[in-house]
Amino acid sequence: MRLFRQLLILAGIVLLGLDIYLQSHGSHLCPYEGCRIVAQTPFATLKGYPLTLWGLVFFVVALIFSFSPALLGLWCSLGLGFSAYMVYLQVFVIERLCQMCLLVEAIVLLLFLSLLDASRLKNMLCLFVVGLLGTHALYTFPPGYVSPRLADAAVWKGKGEYRVVFFFDPLCPACERAYQVMREHRELWSSVTFRSLAIHKGSLERAVLFYGLCLSKGDPWTAFEVCHSREPHAEAKFSVSGVDKVVEENLRALQTIGVDAVPAIFVCDGGRCRVFVGYRQFSDWVASVAKPQQPETTIFQPIEQGVCTPKKECY
Repeated sequence: MRLFRQLLILAGIVLLGLDIYLQSHGSHLCPYEGCRIVAQTPFATLKGYPLTLWGLVFFVVALIFSFSPALLGLWCSLGLGFSAYMVYLQVFVIERLCQMCLLVEAIVLLLFLSLLDASRLKNMLCLFVVGLLGTHALYTFPPGYVSPRLADAAVWKGKGEYRVVFFFDPLCPACERAYQVMREHRELWSSVTFRSLAIHKGSLERAVLFYGLCLSKGDPWTAFEVCHSREPHAEAKFSVSGVDKVVEENLRALQTIGVDAVPAIFVCDGGRCRVFVGYRQFSDWVASVAKPQQPETTIFQPIEQGVCTPKKECY
């Protein structure tokens, strides 16, 4: 059993050591999207150090304690509490799973199970709780983190040519007029990303309503219309955490490029982007793009073959 535990510990050291080495060279051991997304969140570091480094330290200490089942059992109980909290973050907060993380956490779980003993079970469970709550105390939630599901919910996919990012305020009449132009010409857009700001009094509540409807209905067009209506539907009452952060982030993104008014519409075609501030600029451009091309005609076309005359003469 001791050899089995040592092999598990060595597997953890090799995995994390290899991942640290690859990261230092701009790559990752895990090729999946979930690993990439988790690695880009603030949860990927703790007290300024990457989790891979913390994990490597854990397994090195575990290797030292591997000759004492009692010490190793207590140490792995702390580690399992940390791992359980990380699984919670992936499932309920980040809403993405890192396969590399899950593999390491599975190794910790196997070590814990291999060390279970009736004589030390109580102490191990107590340290598990200490590890879980201690990790929560160290982490809590980074204030700038927003679940990607919240931002992705306000994106509509189409079959057109142009990508659009639409900055609006839920109580802005000009934004509603720009929206009407956009909706009437949905065939032009390959995607529309709706980004709500909160400029007017009461706009933040409408922004919460907008993102809540996007999450529940999956249709940002309908969500926009509801939150711009004079009296939003009573049934659409949401409490969506993180909307205030999304709204602040949207405002910062707009101000970064020197724009401080809405509606602001970014239209991209390949590598070229246009910025329209105000519905009139946008409306004029859409009219020029959507105007059908008139076929060239002449007053008189000469007679060609395949016609018949009133004299029933056919050519």
